[in-house]
Amino acid sequence: MNLQLVIAEDFNKFVQKPGVLAYQTLLDQLRHNRVEALRGKTLVAGQGLSGMQIDHAYCLAISLGLGQEFACWNELNRHSRAGHALSHKHQDQNVLISVPRKIDDSHFEADLLIDARSELMLDHLTGLHVQGMVLTEACRQMFIATTEAHCMGADAPAKRYFVINEMNMRFLQFAFPLPATIRYTLLDLQRPRADRVSVVADMEVWQNGRAVAGMAVKFGVFDDAYLGPRENQLADQALSHSMDLLMADLISRGLGQPAAAPASTVALPA
Repeated sequence: MNLQLVIAEDFNKFVQKPGVLAYQTLLDQLRHNRVEALRGKTLVAGQGLSGMQIDHAYCLAISLGLGQEFACWNELNRHSRAGHALSHKHQDQNVLISVPRKIDDSHFEADLLIDARSELMLDHLTGLHVQGMVLTEACRQMFIATTEAHCMGADAPAKRYFVINEMNMRFLQFAFPLPATIRYTLLDLQRPRADRVSVVADMEVWQNGRAVAGMAVKFGVFDDAYLGPRENQLADQALSHSMDLLMADLISRGLGQPAAAPASTVALPA
């Protein structure tokens, strides 16, 4: 089998490897009807591609009679990307994982699905490996999505607020723009109150049969009706304190003026 893995051209060094093809190169071949360059190959969509890009290339290929070459095109993207309700991300390109799948009561897994348009892919690219911050964010999304999908009871509040207590990342090997899964292990789950859940968990990013990174995390899930007002109160207190400190610093350096006392109101005779 002449396998060709198609990835985003943002990984500009990795696309030079044998058996790897840049998406833009594939698109140029399809748009200019250079089908002979693709005949007899098995093309698979890999990391960095959006759902729209994957669908666009597939439709072009089928219209050019490349059904056999694209029969396995969606093999690495067969699991749906986690949506906003699970990932808490508003823009699809910033979601880095598939919907978590339950293995048993304590173990879950999801696919790493990188979109090159992601907020974390806009800078600091080596063109070869996947940045550590992408893996960190993928693990963060994993524990939120797994909790939302599999760990909240029927009486859970409609709107929930996640608060991280500890989040420790470890990096073991370079990760590359190749298939990878995130394995989630639930170590402890407590419900000290009806409106709160406390979780201890561990995750590992697996690629090519070994862990390349991992995260240990402790976090709580609160009813937004309780924590929202409390956060707003703390924000007001922090703002007031910070403004006082800033004003005092400016005055001490002769850059500001003390607040003027309010002018007294004098009643004039009619």
